[in-house]
Amino acid sequence: MQLKLIGYREWTETLGFRREHVIQQIQAELHKRAWAEYTSIDALPHHMRYDYLLIYSNNVPVKALVDKVKSLQEVSPVPVEYCIGRGGTPLEAYEACGEGDTAGGSAVVGHMDIVNSTRQTERMGSYDVYVVVGDLINKANTICRGLGCLAFYLGGDNIMIFLPDVKTGYLLYDQIYIDVRLGIGIAERPYTAFAKATEALDSMRRDGVVGVRVLR
Repeated sequence: MQLKLIGYREWTETLGFRREHVIQQIQAELHKRAWAEYTSIDALPHHMRYDYLLIYSNNVPVKALVDKVKSLQEVSPVPVEYCIGRGGTPLEAYEACGEGDTAGGSAVVGHMDIVNSTRQTERMGSYDVYVVVGDLINKANTICRGLGCLAFYLGGDNIMIFLPDVKTGYLLYDQIYIDVRLGIGIAERPYTAFAKATEALDSMRRDGVVGVRVLR
């Protein structure tokens, strides 16, 4: 599922030149509402430009998804439109968004982080590590264009990846140029899959393991 805020740019231009503090607060509220509402039905949201959002929604009832659009409309300054895509991969579903449904196979989600990022932050400084993470998300998305996955920055050194299957997670991992851990979760619906991915990642951190771990 994709959401689009209609006329958002035009709305921002009505706010005058001292507008950025208002825009940032609205975007934060939209982000907060999207995560609260969509994870409550086991879907998995992320913003693309704040005026566009992507909702990983395998096997989540369409009516429940649409009801949450109404909730976002309450905090949006402009109308919100939606479409639902289907495809063999998350990337294909994103590119084919229309009037599809959400019934399908299991959701597969990755949760990636950089090994020893806290130590690197203490040594290099937070901004330098921020740049490293930015390079990593760009690299991950470049690789994903050829694999059918989609990667999103979560904050800190954390990256979330919508995967078509477990094999794709390994293929992505093998092409990453720095030491990372990748937890992969598999479940009927996306947020449960992401929770499993986080559990797998945490277990690797706890065990001092670098690599890929899958949890079903």
